[in-house]
Amino acid sequence: MKTYDTYIGQGYVIPGMDEGLLGVCIGEKRRIVVPPHLGYGEEGRGNIPGSAVLVFDIHVIDFHNPSDSISITSHYKPPDCSVLSKKGDYLKYRYNASLLDGTLLDSTWNLGKTYNIVLGSGQVVLGMDMGLREMCVGEKRTVIIPPHLGYGEAGVDGEVPGSAVLVFDIELLELVAGLPEGYMFIWNGEVSPNLFEEIDKDGNGEVLLEEFSEYIHAQVASGKGKLAPGFDAELIVKNMFTNQDRNGDGKVTAEEFKLKDQEAKHDEL
Repeated sequence: MKTYDTYIGQGYVIPGMDEGLLGVCIGEKRRIVVPPHLGYGEEGRGNIPGSAVLVFDIHVIDFHNPSDSISITSHYKPPDCSVLSKKGDYLKYRYNASLLDGTLLDSTWNLGKTYNIVLGSGQVVLGMDMGLREMCVGEKRTVIIPPHLGYGEAGVDGEVPGSAVLVFDIELLELVAGLPEGYMFIWNGEVSPNLFEEIDKDGNGEVLLEEFSEYIHAQVASGKGKLAPGFDAELIVKNMFTNQDRNGDGKVTAEEFKLKDQEAKHDEL
């Protein structure tokens, strides 16, 4: 059985139906009688004769407003809930996803797996991204997402129906703090004044990708540097090298080499 999905007050339906749908509640059944001047007028349309009085028997299954935001209900917080998730953090969580009527759509619980994302990076629907913010490890919450912050009117073919309100039961299992916005690598402490010479181990005045990559990974392994969590580390390092290789010749010279113009402990190559 299909539903008829529309917005009211936007001119998508005849004026009489627009007025008749005002004030309904979910589950309500009502009869709407629409006079000709609020329907299809004296001319009619298609198989609807002119000056027709229209009778609609409706059953309201569900509705939402495009101005609606998500709903968050926290069911459990651990005694220490001081470290809260924020944009850029790498999260591991598990969830059950269902419709309002309880129909199960997906579950990482059933698979014994976690779902891993970088918050604020567009890896999940906007409503889910919003629902995972300011959450601490161990917290359990239910997030209800209206369609416009989920999969919209189209849904996902064969998986999520159109205009679906989504219900996510979530437990956050792990949080790795992200880097300051705009950074993919930072230094944890003072930056060596002889940084280029340290990277250029053979002392030939040129740094190749292999030398650069080896040095960065060594700094991360020793705790002196940190790469943005949740992303491909090799791709980050390659992009860092490309940014330094300003003439694109596959090597970085001392003249090309520069640190990002920020505070020392947040410098990015």
